[in-house]
Amino acid sequence: MKKNPFAITAVALAALLAGCAVGPDYVRPQVAKPQSLTRGPLSTAAQASAAQSIDAQWWKAFGSAPLNTMVEDALRQSPTIEAAEATLRAAHQNVIAQRGYFFPSVQLGYSPSRQNTGQSMSPPLNNGDSIYTYHTAQLSISYTPDLFGANRRQVEGLQAQEEGQRLQLQAARLSLAGNLVAAVIQTSMLQEQAALIGQAVEAAQEQLAHMRKQQANGYASGMEVATQQTLLIQLQQQLPPLQKSLEQTRNLVATLMGRTPDQSPPVLPLSSFSLPAMPQTIASQLVEHRPDIRIAETQVQQASAAVGVATAARLPQLSITAAYGGGATTFAKMFTAENTTWALGANLLMPLFKGGTLLAQQKAAQAGLQAAAATYQGTVLSAFQDVANALYALDTDSHALRMSRESEQASQTTLNLTNSQLKAGYASRPMYLAARQSWLQARAASVAAQGSLYGDTVALYQSLGGGVLKDQQPGTAPEMQP
Repeated sequence: MKKNPFAITAVALAALLAGCAVGPDYVRPQVAKPQSLTRGPLSTAAQASAAQSIDAQWWKAFGSAPLNTMVEDALRQSPTIEAAEATLRAAHQNVIAQRGYFFPSVQLGYSPSRQNTGQSMSPPLNNGDSIYTYHTAQLSISYTPDLFGANRRQVEGLQAQEEGQRLQLQAARLSLAGNLVAAVIQTSMLQEQAALIGQAVEAAQEQLAHMRKQQANGYASGMEVATQQTLLIQLQQQLPPLQKSLEQTRNLVATLMGRTPDQSPPVLPLSSFSLPAMPQTIASQLVEHRPDIRIAETQVQQASAAVGVATAARLPQLSITAAYGGGATTFAKMFTAENTTWALGANLLMPLFKGGTLLAQQKAAQAGLQAAAATYQGTVLSAFQDVANALYALDTDSHALRMSRESEQASQTTLNLTNSQLKAGYASRPMYLAARQSWLQARAASVAAQGSLYGDTVALYQSLGGGVLKDQQPGTAPEMQP
């Protein structure tokens, strides 16, 4: 080594080029994780059975094969998913492109030119010709060593952006599946409600016709007829909003499936769904399982890398260039010994004064990192709130469904007794029709409560991340097909 100064220089240069990257190394922000997502144990039996893990195809827990097919078709055909996949591919190529700056840039150029130097100047050629064709070719190499890790930090930021796009794709899949399942169940509920209210309207119309006959025979007053007519109108007023919501929700289902409204699939009966056991709700796992939390984390990673890039911009930049070529009046003689040219150079640039721009950019990047970390913490808190809201909603829904079913059962008992009395001659047809209206409305309320419970169950799956990240580590390739 002492006898070879070039070796010493090479070792020193290698050590210099392998220098550490400036700026902070990424560390996940610390967030408070609650021991429980609710203020106390919930009273529903559903919460007591919260021991089921979430599968990536969580919608299958509702036990409906047609629903499974609809979701799988939507995931294949949705323009939103296609756009997210294309954006992910673009982000991946951006990482590859940035990694290219770690290597030298090599260019090959060839330039022929026809020239005339005229008679007033001495001819540049040895043969004295003033008109000639000159061929030049050159191989150029330029290299900017990543002395302080600016490019490494840029690659780190783009890798975080790629990971964010991968998570955006998973979030889009979760959102699409959740919105579609909720919309399908909503259409089932609305169609059954509309059918029940329609039957109640028919019963009320028949009852009004009976009362008008009784009024004509002197057995009913005008007040009784007017009251029954008011009840009929009130029932009729319930139908248009239900039918409007039904048609609009069917349009939503078609759109989510990548179809036009006229291609909306048939409405599934509400009885074709079964209530799944509640998925596991462990607060400590929520940070890993929700795509939006992980997306917020990649934004912190990008902000951390940006600090390194801004810091490196204030430090010396080294560039190395080399060129080898030749020139001649004939193409074949460009690289003969007497016509070859070469150059080797280096440039070290140290910023001294830019009006405080570089320092301000570094401080701005540091403030951006603080903002991203605070946003991440806020996203985590919002996620805990979403899950808690869903759990409390399910608790309330379970109580409401139980009371609705008790009311429906009581109305069913009254209807059965009235029907028996009608057959025995102890009750009139209007009395039976009134009991039937009461039961149909109680049944419609029970259907609404059941639909609300199903809908909030979907919301719980979404708030827990839907299992889309359960078996995936950061940086792994997303599964494009359901």
